Amino acid sequence: MRSESPVAEAAAYPVGLVFDVSFKEFSVRLSVLAADRLRFEIADGPFAKTEEVAIVATPIRPGLFLVSWIEHSGATVVHVEDFASGQLHSQATLPDGTFLRMAGPLRVVDAGSH
Repeated sequence: MRSESPVAEAAAYPVGLVFDVSFKEFSVRLSVLAADRLRFEIADGPFAKTEEVAIVATPIRPGLFLVSWIEHSGATVVHVEDFASGQLHSQATLPDGTFLRMAGPLRVVDAGSH
């Protein structure tokens, strides 16, 4: 499924981008605040929280980004965000050592600047 969003062709991670991801475990809204800063909001469930984190976003090809960060708790997160296909793959290590592998559809709410 090819996305109609302009983010699908973006060469750089768009500042102002807001998107939702639905994992089996939870749903999250991600907002790109700056080229190196992101806010995530998990509204419900055992992982519920809102946090701003420093990120590294590496463009792989237009619309495909490798994004990583460390949360205040020490949890580490790595995403492969594919806006062309509308899919996100996430791997996270929680502070207790639990390793999560998740994938789900993403939906652009605001394309930001691109």
